[in-house]
Amino acid sequence: MDWRQLSKLKNTYSDTLPEHINPITKRVHTSFLLAATTTGRLASSDPNLQNIPIKSDDGKDIRKAFIAEKDHILISADYNQIEMRILADLADVKELKKAFKNNEDIHSLTASQIFDVDLKKVSEDQRRKAKAINFGIIYGISQYGLAKQINVSNFEAEEFLNAYFGKFPEIKVYMDETIKFCRKSGFVNNIFGRRSHFISINDKNYNVRNFQERAAINAPIQGSASEIMRLAMIRLSKKLKEQKIQNTKMLLQIHDELIFETPKNESKRISKIIIEEMTSVAKSDQHSFSIPLTVDINIGDNWGTLQ
Repeated sequence: MDWRQLSKLKNTYSDTLPEHINPITKRVHTSFLLAATTTGRLASSDPNLQNIPIKSDDGKDIRKAFIAEKDHILISADYNQIEMRILADLADVKELKKAFKNNEDIHSLTASQIFDVDLKKVSEDQRRKAKAINFGIIYGISQYGLAKQINVSNFEAEEFLNAYFGKFPEIKVYMDETIKFCRKSGFVNNIFGRRSHFISINDKNYNVRNFQERAAINAPIQGSASEIMRLAMIRLSKKLKEQKIQNTKMLLQIHDELIFETPKNESKRISKIIIEEMTSVAKSDQHSFSIPLTVDINIGDNWGTLQ
C-alpha cells in the first residue's frame, strides 16, 4: 500500500508536473474551466492544481516545490467553514447561526449538543465524531457512511444522526424540503439562482435515487460557495486594479481558497485587502447573509508551508 501511494505521487505529480513548465515564463500554468461542474465550481486542468495532495507528508513535500519568486511571498486566503455557514443560513439553523456570530468552535458545539455534555468538557474523540457528522450532513451522509467513517456500529451512527437532527431540526426540514422540491421539479437552486438538474431523482433503482438525493442536498450548498468565491475573485481583481497594485498576482483558486503572490514588504497590506474583499461578499446585491463570512490567512515562501 505504501508503494502504491508513492507510485501514484511519483507518476501523477513528480514526473508530470515538470513537463508543464512553460519555456518562456519558466512557470507552470493551469487552465480553469468555467462550466465543467454541475454546481458551478471552477475546475483546473493541464495540469490540475486543485488536487495537489495535502494530507500526507510526501504530498506536502510536492507542495513545497511551488515557490514564490525572489523577494516575494505566497499568501493563502481560505474561507473558514463556508459550507457550514451556508447551510446555517439556508436552513436558518438558530443554534449554528448563534455559534458563528459568537465565533465559537462549531464542531465542539455540535459535540456538546449531540452528546449532551458541557461545551468545556467535550473530548477530542467527541469533537472528531461531530466534525465528521457536520461535514457528512453537507453531502447527505447515510448512517452506513457515517459508521464507516468514524468506526462505530450502524446502530450508533443512526443514534448520532437522530441526536443531531433532534438538536438541529431545521437541517432535517431543509433536507426533506430540498428532496421534495427536486422530485417535483427535477432541479434545485443555489442562493444565487443557479440550477443543478437531477433527472434521475425519481429512478426506480434505489442506489441511483439515493445518490441523486444526496447530490441534490449538496448542490445548493456547494454551488453557493462556488458563487461566493467567484464574486470574491471579481471584487479582488477590481480592487487591485483600482489601487494600481501591479506586483500582486492571484495565482490559484482551490474551491474555498485563493493563493496570491506578492512582494514581501507588501504582505500585510495585501492580506488586509484580501480579507476585506472576501468577507464583504456576505453583503451583496444578490444575497445578504445573516452570519459573517470569515477568512483565514497563511503566509509562506512556498505552498507547502502555507497550511
